[in-house]
Order: sequence, then structure tokens, then C-alpha cells
Amino acid sequence: MNSSSIEKLLKARGAWLKPVRGEAAHAQARAGLSRLIADDYAGFEALRDRLFQLEHMESAEEARGLLDAPDLAAFHAALRQAGLGLGTAANPLAVDARTRRYLSGGWLEELAWLAAIEAGAHEAIYGQVVGWEFKGYSGENEIDLIMRRSDRLSFVSCKALRSELDINDRKHRNRLMDAVHEADNLADHFGKQGEKVAVLVTTDLYDEVKDTPRYQALMGKAAVLDVRLIALEELGWAKLVQALEQLMVRE
Repeated sequence: MNSSSIEKLLKARGAWLKPVRGEAAHAQARAGLSRLIADDYAGFEALRDRLFQLEHMESAEEARGLLDAPDLAAFHAALRQAGLGLGTAANPLAVDARTRRYLSGGWLEELAWLAAIEAGAHEAIYGQVVGWEFKGYSGENEIDLIMRRSDRLSFVSCKALRSELDINDRKHRNRLMDAVHEADNLADHFGKQGEKVAVLVTTDLYDEVKDTPRYQALMGKAAVLDVRLIALEELGWAKLVQALEQLMVRE
């Protein structure tokens, strides 16, 4: 164990790494697909939703007709090339559990890990379950991304949510606000003074035309809690790498 490993730093804080975590090899094998999704997340949403419809169609012929549509067929081919795709014992057109997890948000965790390595993290792990004990109490948390540069940690919570924000949609607003509080809890529980935490979310949170945030209360809460919001506007590779690099900068 390195003198400044994530494992050792967390152990000094009453926490430890459990065996459950994301596989670096999987993230690397699917890197191209994950970056394609990030480059056109709104387009991906439509393709993903259509793919999920297949298993619920009453007619197998109708389902295969949908799958043969050029754009969906190309997307399915990209999934197969990345080692994912359709097919379960019960339904050959159903999305298997591994593919469903990737499409539902696993890709975002993998993308964040890839960007963390590119941003100069000395160590990074994703999808990591962390056990902890405090004053006789014990529990565990799953942390989407933990980055280390030298002896400092940074934490990122990844939320694959709808790209378009309807400010009247209370459920969507609540999920965004909960994500900020969740990230703040990670900082309080596992972080040290000066270490940073962020929420990486696929929702468009800034109105470029009006030059104003779409959800003022969310931005204000994040600022108060010192939680960095990395939204759809920064999901492109270069901007994401830059955002994670800034998260690791010592102030």
C-alpha cells in the first residue's frame, strides 16, 4: 500500500475500501462509446429509451422492425462492439442487467474515471463501496468517483438525469437538490479541510441565451455548501477533464 494511497488516507478517517468497485478495464474498453454518449447526450437519451422499449413490445416482429431502424441499429452495433447488447434467457430483445446499468448511468461513472486519469489523478477509482465506523456506528456508502493527487482526495457524485430541465418538474428539481446534499455529506464524512467535492450531472443547468442559471436555488445551495456543479455544458471531454483537474488543485 502506497504511503498516500486512497486506501490508506480513508483508513486514517475510519473508513475502508470494500471489494465492490468499478473495473478500470471495463471503462477503458468502453471509452469510445462513453465519450460518444457524452458528446450528444440528448441524442443518446432518445436512442436509449427506444432500446428499452423493445422488451415491452407485444410483437417480436414490431420490436425487430424498431431495432432495424438505421440509427438504432448503428447504436446497437456500437454496444456490441463495446461488449454490451441485447439478449436474456427470457427475451432475446431484452436489455441484460449489465447493459442496463451502463446505459442508465454506469457510462457516466466510467467517463468520469477516464477523465480523472486524463486530468492527472495519481489514483482514481469509481463505483467504490466504502465501509465506515464512527462512535460505535457503522455503515457503507457507494462513491461514484474518488480521485487522489498526492495526499489529497476529491469526490464526485455522478447523476445521469434528463438533459432538459423543466423548472416546474418538482421530481427533477428534488433529485438535483438531493445530489448536492449527497455530495456535501460525502465531503463531511470522508473529506478533509481543503478537499473538494462535485456533482457531475447530465442536466442542462445554464441558459446561454439569457446568460443565467436555469435553477437559481440549486446554484445557490451548491455555492453555500461549496459543492462544484459540473453540468451538461461541461460534459464534453476537454471541459470535463479541465473541471476535474480544477477539483484536484490545491488552494
